[in-house]
This record gives sequence, structure tokens and C-alpha cells, in this order.
Amino acid sequence: MTSQTVPALSFVTMGISILFGIAIPVGLFIYYRKKYDCKIKPFITGFAIFAIFALVLERIFHTITLGGGRQQALMAKPVLYGLYGGFMAGFFEETGRLLAFKTILEKSQDNDNTALMYGAGHGGFEAFYLLFATAVSNIVMAVMINSGNTQALTANLTGEKLIATQQLLTTIISTHPLTFCAGVIERIPSVAIHISLSIIVWFAAKNKRNWYFYPLAILLHLIVDAIAGTISIMNVNVVLIEVILYICAGIIVFVAYKIWRKFSCNKSQIDV
Repeated sequence: MTSQTVPALSFVTMGISILFGIAIPVGLFIYYRKKYDCKIKPFITGFAIFAIFALVLERIFHTITLGGGRQQALMAKPVLYGLYGGFMAGFFEETGRLLAFKTILEKSQDNDNTALMYGAGHGGFEAFYLLFATAVSNIVMAVMINSGNTQALTANLTGEKLIATQQLLTTIISTHPLTFCAGVIERIPSVAIHISLSIIVWFAAKNKRNWYFYPLAILLHLIVDAIAGTISIMNVNVVLIEVILYICAGIIVFVAYKIWRKFSCNKSQIDV
């Protein structure tokens, strides 16, 4: 490994990510709890569904379908890789929402604010996982880099795992400190998207005549993730990626707003 070290400012920005990783879900919970008197159950359900469907089931599927070098082959085709990742994320997460609304939260269908609180839990947990967990991992590695103990991370690794770990260490050293805050900026539209998609799927679960809102949510999720995944592989400027994400979020929020206004019993309440 290189003798370079991670600058102090990087530790500060990583710490900021940790704070936001906690503040986003806690803030969303307090906001919807106090403003709309939302129940705790939908929030916890959103947490659990994201963990089970996105972090467990989807990953198991990826392990099966992308093993044996197939992931590298697919990544060589950014558009196909983006479409694959976008569809899988959309299918697993929106299916998880639908099942949650049809089972665990079925008795809450008389209160449309349940969709908002669920979305806060779903999107809040993703923010916590991506910001908090990633930043903690980066800080641990950065400390080991600066103390000259990277051998402890790579000693028992071989092949692709060794190469990946060495690349990660190099990336942490070379990344501009402010880049570690990019995830915080990204979480704002991402949370808005999760709450909006929860609204869309909520009305699919609540009324059989609106069944097509479920595939609509999958399609919207696919489009956002496919675009983000594709341009990320192509090493597009991070600022452009964020701009595109905000535009996509605005479109999805608008779709959810129109659906809420048409079908909700709480038409005066549309804070997404």
C-alpha cells in the first residue's frame, strides 16, 4: 500500500454522513408522528421490509444470477447492467411494499397517512444503512490506513477479494473529502422517491381497480435506478448524477401527488 494518508477533513465529512444517517430516519419519524399522529407500526414495517427485501432477498437473487463472473460481464454493458439492477430493485422493494400493505398494515387502510409513515421507515432505513454503515466502514479503514495497519485487512485475502479491498483503500485515500458528503445530498431525493412510491403502491393495495399502480411503481423505480446505475458505471460527473436524480425525484413526487389528490381520504395532507 501507498504511504499516503487520509486527510483530517475526510474524517469530518464521514462524521457528517454518520450524523445524517441517524438524523434522517429520526427526523422523518418525529415529523410524521407529531404532524399527522401517525402510528409507529408503519415506520417499523418500512424498516423491516427494506431490510428483508432489499438487503436479504434481492442480494440472494443477485448471488445466484450474477455469480461465476457474470456480474463483471454484465457490467461491461452499462445499459443492460443498469436495467437489470433497476428492475430487480423495483421488483423486490415494490413487491415488499405491496405485501406489507396487504398483510401487516391491511387494518390501517382507512388512514392514508400510513403510506407516508411507511415510506419514511423504508427510505429512512436505506438512508441509515447507506450513510451510517458506509461511513463507519470508511472511518475504520481510514484509521487503519493512517496508522499503517492495512495489512490486517488484506492478510487473509486472495484473488478478487484482495484486489477489491486494495482498490477500496486506494479510493478512500484519493477521494476528495467533500465527496464523502455526496451521499447526504443524494438521500434527499431518494427519501422523497421512497415516500412517493409508497403512496403509489398504497393505493394499488387499497383498491383492486388501481392494481396497475403496482407495476407503475416498479417501472418508475426501474427508470431511476437504471439511469443512476448506468451513468455511475460510465464514470459520469457526480454533480450531473445528482441533478438527474433530483429531476427524476421531482417527476415521481408529482405522480404521487396527483394520485394522492385523486384517491386519498386525506386530500389536504400531502407532505411527501
